[in-house]
Amino acid sequence: MLRSVWRWPFLFVTALILLICQAEPCQAKEISIELVWSYGQAGWVEIHVEQGSYQLILEKKTLDFPKGSTLQVGWGGWGPILRINHNDYQILSGTGIEIKGIKPGSLQVRMPMGKAAAYRGDLLMDWQKGHWQLINRLDSEDYLKGVVPIEMSNEWSKGGLEGLKAQAVAARTYLIKHTQNGETITDSPDIDQAYAGVNVEGEASAAVESTRGMILVDAQSKQPIEALYSSHSGGYTEDAKNVWGNSDRHNVARPDKFSDGVGGAADRWHFIISAPLLGSTFDLGPIEKIRLDKFPSGRVKNVLLEDGFGNSLTIPGRKFVQKFYPFGQEIRANAFLGSLFEVYTVATSQRAYEYMGLTSFLRTLGDRGYEERIGSIHKDSGPLLSKVASTYLGVRADPQPYGVLIFEGRGWGHGVGMSQWGAYHMAQLGYTYQEILNFYYSHVLIQKAEG
Repeated sequence: MLRSVWRWPFLFVTALILLICQAEPCQAKEISIELVWSYGQAGWVEIHVEQGSYQLILEKKTLDFPKGSTLQVGWGGWGPILRINHNDYQILSGTGIEIKGIKPGSLQVRMPMGKAAAYRGDLLMDWQKGHWQLINRLDSEDYLKGVVPIEMSNEWSKGGLEGLKAQAVAARTYLIKHTQNGETITDSPDIDQAYAGVNVEGEASAAVESTRGMILVDAQSKQPIEALYSSHSGGYTEDAKNVWGNSDRHNVARPDKFSDGVGGAADRWHFIISAPLLGSTFDLGPIEKIRLDKFPSGRVKNVLLEDGFGNSLTIPGRKFVQKFYPFGQEIRANAFLGSLFEVYTVATSQRAYEYMGLTSFLRTLGDRGYEERIGSIHKDSGPLLSKVASTYLGVRADPQPYGVLIFEGRGWGHGVGMSQWGAYHMAQLGYTYQEILNFYYSHVLIQKAEG
């Protein structure tokens, strides 16, 4: 009976803990994010306390750093320097600075001529090899609130909330997979996954909260998977082995009807380049022949180029795309966005109206004042294709007789794992986030993260 007497208080406490874990972030943990996307080469940085209260830690010295406080750090020619609340500059005897949160708030970070961004949690700064390394240390769930809306969009919550939930689970899984042993990841979409802090937080936060702690694990080992994703699959996801060389049973190639016909420029795009310019890009003469070696998904494995002098070169598909990918530019239909494409050669004597992508491109140039240089766009006369350089470079004054090449493509990104546009479309059609994740990832379970 004594054991029975103690059993009820124990069950009560256990139930209370479970209720607390449902209401509080029991699966959340503190993580470290290196801010390289905008601050990778920061020589001068200003930090301003927007909300909350902090401490400024300089080696063994700790100062109060309340709301409204400002810190400027730079380089004085002989060592790192700092200025607190616009007082005189001081020489920093060491190289490290920490701004530690006491009451929850946000820190605004900016560089000269750069946009300001705000971050929750703590900020660590260290002078390394001519620039300041910035580390944002914060709660993992707060981090995800700055990931989901920049990887997708807050606007997608209207009719697409389940897609945002799928993104939250995938992003959380990626985070846990890559920080299991205390590793630091970056805020860069080119290295890890995009993270933009407090500024982008909005409606997507509901997707993070409603899936709190949920991740994708392998159905057998129960370990977090490599939850990869890209903007738009182009109608067919890619096998991880064809992109990174390693097989992954969770990320395999399959038809993706949900990414068909959605996504605007990401769904269908085209890129145009003259035969001489394409050849010179790869140290060849004007290109006469081009052949595409493809994976089963339709993505290009290799591009074989041959010029008019008998020279040839084989380039891996991804490296070929990188030569023309619009890094740092706005995504539009006249761009080279991925390796799922076809190519057509057009002689300069042919009519552009036969090739809608080329007609659209030339009409765009005409809108910019180039019409008198390329000729009018009519069935009877056709434009002066000989003067086209490329989609990005427009036209040139001197004509060339070798023709142009039109690349007609689909999708945006590597195509492995979940298609973000496809997930959004599935949500609009009424699918749950669990169904979305099970469509894009194989051999997985969706469950709470441990610890």
